[in-house]
Amino acid sequence: ADVPLVLIENHIEGHCLPCVLGDNWTAGYIVMRYLMSLGHRDIAILCGPAKYSSLVDRLRGCLAAAAEVNQPIPPEFLPEPVSEHPQKGYIQTKRLLALEKRPTAIVAISDKTAFGAMSAILEAGLSIPDDLAIISIDNVADSVYTHPPLTTYHIPKSEMGVLAMQKLHRI
Repeated sequence: ADVPLVLIENHIEGHCLPCVLGDNWTAGYIVMRYLMSLGHRDIAILCGPAKYSSLVDRLRGCLAAAAEVNQPIPPEFLPEPVSEHPQKGYIQTKRLLALEKRPTAIVAISDKTAFGAMSAILEAGLSIPDDLAIISIDNVADSVYTHPPLTTYHIPKSEMGVLAMQKLHRI
């Protein structure tokens, strides 16, 4: 179609469409390295749907950081994403908590996923971060209102929106 279009936080392989992306690979890499710097070795990752390239890039960054120190993530610490459910992180975390050997930390691929994960952790009577640490990526406004406040990597969405509008205007 002959309609101006700029994608934000997504791209389509094989298509030359203008887009504005955060450095999601680096975000995943940094949050994983941060947890490892705190001494965590049993780290789970709450993945998102593969249809979102930003979430896939975040996962790839996490896995690269783990591989760099020869610390592969066991398959049971990578619970399958839950499609079309408002509490994806909650369901994934319940699966992790049911394991015989639990992780000591969780990377939630997005803040929305982390909110559900935190609910499951607290519902299980566990303390964040003493029993189970959690970190996320996005830094949405609600992150500061969780208890405890969510540790999250900032993706500059407002600035990305400005860049997208500038690109759209040029088109």
